[in-house]
Amino acid sequence: MTGYGHTTFYLRKADFGFLRVAQVMVRLNLLTLVLAYTMNTDYISYYFSPLVSMWYLIIYTTMYIGSRFNDRTSFVLGKVFVSASVVTWFMKEKWLLEMLFSVLSRLCGIHWSAREWNFRVTLDLWIVYAGMVAAIAVIKIRDYRLTEHPYWAVTAKVSISLSALCIVWFFAFELFQESKFTYNAWHPYISWVPIFAFVILRNASVILRSVSSSAFAFIGRCSLETFIIQYHLWLAGDTKGVLLVIPGTAWRPVNFVLSTIMFVYVSDQMARAATTITSWICSSGTVKQSPLPLPVISSGTANTSPNFRSAEASRTNEDTSIPLGSPNSQKDEQGEITPGPDTPVRSRRWIDRLAEGPAPPPRAPTPVLRIWQGKKEGYGAKTKLFVGIGTMWIVNLFWRS
Repeated sequence: MTGYGHTTFYLRKADFGFLRVAQVMVRLNLLTLVLAYTMNTDYISYYFSPLVSMWYLIIYTTMYIGSRFNDRTSFVLGKVFVSASVVTWFMKEKWLLEMLFSVLSRLCGIHWSAREWNFRVTLDLWIVYAGMVAAIAVIKIRDYRLTEHPYWAVTAKVSISLSALCIVWFFAFELFQESKFTYNAWHPYISWVPIFAFVILRNASVILRSVSSSAFAFIGRCSLETFIIQYHLWLAGDTKGVLLVIPGTAWRPVNFVLSTIMFVYVSDQMARAATTITSWICSSGTVKQSPLPLPVISSGTANTSPNFRSAEASRTNEDTSIPLGSPNSQKDEQGEITPGPDTPVRSRRWIDRLAEGPAPPPRAPTPVLRIWQGKKEGYGAKTKLFVGIGTMWIVNLFWRS
């Protein structure tokens, strides 16, 4: 999903700006970083957030290099192949990762296990690239309208049959393995098989494509939080125990139901809060307000139908704005508009304006507030992220393990 979603975005939108990167990285890591400091745990122990963050940066780099040629299929596939080769070589040479983590330990006070991280990355080493290739394939199938090809129906039937066989084979292969450690050696090479088979079977007919689950969609919107919070709420003791809402092991099924309801509710609320905080951190501090539309009259033939009025309102070259008040209208102390006098109001003399003195200039925000809010798009987000990263760097240097 990470490879497919981000690749589709960059091929379609081609938005490689800083703000997009900041939004994704903050949204993925906000809750994990908060828990790492407040619960005194290791950031890398919540391995899902670090993994998807690393793969997002790899996808961004892969798609950004030579992005103006991303419309060429052979070029994009070549970039994916080169990226996969470089990442595979880097993870196979364990000394490179150990040297990188050693530098982070000395400069940033970050103590991560290179062995654990190597295991997490290599376990799903190529599945992200499978998602990237799938995104390219889907886009090209739509662009070239291959679904209208005479052989598409035959290809679909063959793919559905093979997918059903692949699902059966995968479950049989997995169940007959001696242990999970034996299966882990195969996982990087065959993990894409059940995923692609399920996607093909899920889209095998119009009925299957048109049916969706509201419950699964709800869980999907807070799936990141469910994966992170499970270590502290659904389970207990950092996954070494089970949370008991009602004391006593005899009530284990009731505890499971109650803790699951609490777990899903808290995850949903945390997802909403993380989205709101991410929007604030990545905001530029400037809000553009569109002007209110003015009523207009058309110079053409009168017609009272709504469609005609909408069409005529869009013709700005033939419309005439109706003023919201009389040119001589004035406002009283309550702010109400009152009709002005029939004769024009005489302008004030220059000597009267000189006696009153110049009008006080508007109060400008302090320099710190201007930097924090930012007057250019993305500037406020950069400042907030710089302050946040700098604070975490200082805390890491003085943190006692």
